[in-house]
Amino acid sequence: MEMITGEPNDVGLKNVDDQWSVQVVENGKVTRYLFNAQPVAESYAEFQRIRLGLPRKPPIWEENPVGARPKSPF
Repeated sequence: MEMITGEPNDVGLKNVDDQWSVQVVENGKVTRYLFNAQPVAESYAEFQRIRLGLPRKPPIWEENPVGARPKSPF
């Protein structure tokens, strides 16, 4: 578990070595969860975003360091 001070709450999703990682940032505390199936990871990430009051559908992001903002696909 990591702490990031001053960062807004956020949820991210990415594929890591054939597993899906969901990163939840809540009040500066970073927690990561690993899932074997993408639909399960997406569902968990969506639940976390709803719980934190964030916009729905978390972006799938590339290799970004903790606290970095996902790159826009546009």
